[in-house]
Amino acid sequence: MLHKIENEKLICIIDSKGAEIRSLIEKETGLDYVWQIDTSVWSSSSPILFPSIGNIKENKIVFNGINYPMPKHGVIRNNDNMVFCQEDSSHCSFTLVSSKETLRQYPFLFSFTVDFKLILNRLVTTYTILNKDIVPMKFICGGHTAYKCSLNNQTPLSDYLIEFPNKLTLESLTLGASGLLTSFRRQIITNKSTIALSTKLFNEDALIFADIEFDWVRLRKKDDTKGVIVRFKGYPYLALWSKPSADYICIEPWLGLPDTEDESVNIMNKSTYQTLDPMGEFSIAIETEIE
Repeated sequence: MLHKIENEKLICIIDSKGAEIRSLIEKETGLDYVWQIDTSVWSSSSPILFPSIGNIKENKIVFNGINYPMPKHGVIRNNDNMVFCQEDSSHCSFTLVSSKETLRQYPFLFSFTVDFKLILNRLVTTYTILNKDIVPMKFICGGHTAYKCSLNNQTPLSDYLIEFPNKLTLESLTLGASGLLTSFRRQIITNKSTIALSTKLFNEDALIFADIEFDWVRLRKKDDTKGVIVRFKGYPYLALWSKPSADYICIEPWLGLPDTEDESVNIMNKSTYQTLDPMGEFSIAIETEIE
């Protein structure tokens, strides 16, 4: 089921299945800044990643000696059991509480809420995780929104770039054929403030930047000064991804990383996972601004 929030500037459409953003429309221009799903290309538009990101080594996690099959990107994506709450006309939330179904995949009692709020020309998306268990809980989370890079037929992907707050030298972690992180890194930019997009940039899968020292990027056309700013304070990792030759770019702030090829299958030993104490609460946000 689709749900709508709106204010004087924006309309946002969210699907109750997985609480995925389907549209972010600027009222004045009528432009939709979120990529519209084409299942022949990719079947999502903005999946939520929790409690894992990417592929899991051996497709399972282990806790107290028990195997738990974990799907790619975790248990929120494509989940039909999100409970919807309309806070007001410009604000809504979706919550998943642990159940017998989630406990077959993830061994902790939890509550996960994603909150969507429109403030002027900004969409603020907040993830709130509550550990309802009696033991420390391990998790990571992140966003995966696909922003449209062809607002009209005359604007190809190669007309766009990603802009950083300042000049940077960036290396990307590399995913192997298994979808797990390898030890190889590749240089992406040296002392530059932009990455030019192209249909070949993602031929080797996502660009994944670790230990980042910036908390926003701008997606814009090469000849423009304004575009879409994505802010992600508190996230140590950022991924950029698109299907080769597709007309979107996913801007993905991550709290942790996909498994490495030598990662432990024991969830308590995973190298970038966060620890949340019993009855502890954790919140982190992603903000999208249409300039």
